Amino acid sequence: MVVRPERVPAEEVRQRMLEAGRELVFETGAALTIEHLHLEEVIQRARVPRSSVYRMWPYKEGYIDDLLCYLAGPGSWFNDDAVFDPETYAVVERVLSDNKHLLATADGRRALLCEVIRLATARNYQALSESPAWRLHTALVATLGSTRSDEARRKIADALEDAQSRSRSSMLTLFGYLAGLLGLRMRDPARSPEQMILAGGLLVQSLALRNVQVQATLTDTPGAAYVDGLLNAPIQGPGLDGRPAPWSLAAFCYLAVVDSFAEPDPDFVPPQAP
Repeated sequence: MVVRPERVPAEEVRQRMLEAGRELVFETGAALTIEHLHLEEVIQRARVPRSSVYRMWPYKEGYIDDLLCYLAGPGSWFNDDAVFDPETYAVVERVLSDNKHLLATADGRRALLCEVIRLATARNYQALSESPAWRLHTALVATLGSTRSDEARRKIADALEDAQSRSRSSMLTLFGYLAGLLGLRMRDPARSPEQMILAGGLLVQSLALRNVQVQATLTDTPGAAYVDGLLNAPIQGPGLDGRPAPWSLAAFCYLAVVDSFAEPDPDFVPPQAP
């Protein structure tokens, strides 16, 4: 009796191949060498008929373009998890919930703002530094200009910008919540919250990217240990109830961005029963 090979619908072949390619990229760390993926290896991982794959992608270049578009869009880290690290939001909730008594005074609200930035930014910096998916996203941004096809380049650019836009939107929602609770306003109406969020987000991402580089060369490059200390050694800064607290460089810099754009609202009336 002849066993017929499994018949797999074309759309399922496509999805399996894209997911298999994504898995291999993460496993091998091939973010910057994705074009060196072996199509036969992807086919074996996807467990789909070779004939179906080569009908869909007669040339490997076509598959690579589609995989890059997938990694930038439906298969990106933004679609795997919440757009913003969930633990970062949890940090904000804990700080506010545990210190409601500080909402009653201007000094207390300032202390809460500093504590939220201190802990949430440090958490986000750590999450980015440790995320292979975020590193892949960054690599796609860095290598966008080398994509062969104009159409593929446009699709990848659109997907990457959509991901960044969703991230900024998430951060804007968080800032709006804090501004209403802590009594903040923009220093100059000509400077928008969107500009502040963009500047702060790029600052933390650039520091996280530098940290990824440093950690990768820490045992081999003499100067890396010095930079690691600059990036990750605690900095003394303001804490709750007037006590000093350890700050990360990322959080310290993020506070400077917020302070340059926002200020306490003199007309703010704190809630009577926080």
